[in-house]
Amino acid sequence: MDLVYIPAHQSTCEPYWMALLDEGELSPQPVPGPWEWFEDTAISSDIWKEAQRLQEQHVIVTLKIEAYNRGGLIAYWNGVECFIPASHLVAYPFPADPTAREQCFDGYIGQDMRLCIIEVEPGRNRVLLSERQVETCEKTQRHWPEWLHDNAICTGEITSVRPFGVFVDIGPLEGMVHISEISWGRVRHPQDFVQTGQTVQVMILNVDQEHQRVGLSLKRLQPNPWDKVTEKIRIGDLLDGTIASVERFGIFIELLSGLEGLLHISEINQNHHDTAIPLHQQYRVGDRIRVRILNIVPREHRIALGLPA
Repeated sequence: MDLVYIPAHQSTCEPYWMALLDEGELSPQPVPGPWEWFEDTAISSDIWKEAQRLQEQHVIVTLKIEAYNRGGLIAYWNGVECFIPASHLVAYPFPADPTAREQCFDGYIGQDMRLCIIEVEPGRNRVLLSERQVETCEKTQRHWPEWLHDNAICTGEITSVRPFGVFVDIGPLEGMVHISEISWGRVRHPQDFVQTGQTVQVMILNVDQEHQRVGLSLKRLQPNPWDKVTEKIRIGDLLDGTIASVERFGIFIELLSGLEGLLHISEINQNHHDTAIPLHQQYRVGDRIRVRILNIVPREHRIALGLPA
């Protein structure tokens, strides 16, 4: 976020007059006084990419009208100023005298409008929208096949592997497998499980037609190890596990594929652990360790561990 300084009594420049001729004066807005600072909020590139995606896919958005100027209405989407030119309103008095125009615009304030994006302008921190083209956008929206619904299983190709998840091309569009939906076990990075170009089967978790998004899962096509955890391990069992993570409060240990338990620091201290030395200096990820099962709570996906006596 950049701080922009507005000097007192700064003279207007050529871009100001061009903008004024283009759009007219804005409805009353707070103006920084002399020698004041205000924050110029930077819009991330991800937001501009999302706006361009919505435009390309003819997605209809619903926005609340916040203000207006002589040229049209103003709304906001993800911090971006959105402008709806008067010529793109369905109900606008043509020709309109200034009084009729202001009365027309004033009636839109606070109202929700269904709009489609017609132009994205990162350089001006603005998005142009249209009410008149909504019907056309709806007719040209991407067709959603009947099989694209919750709990459906489909095949796709992995197009991108990111730290937070995996993008999969399933035909009509790309869906995303969040990192939490890749495996029942711990996932440090998706690239440890899949790679770009790989063909995978996925389950559709949710479909958001308005934003053209589909949530997918890889792990839901595999048996949930917690469903039968008490058939595989029991309280009192001694098992050899692999340290998956060392935290301040204890150690997470992978006992079986997809099943982790917590060896709490209080259990470690009972076995003469030197409390002056942090756990991460005494235990390393990947080390094997023998533990005892103290408790199992399948519904909460929790296994409490202790060290052998």
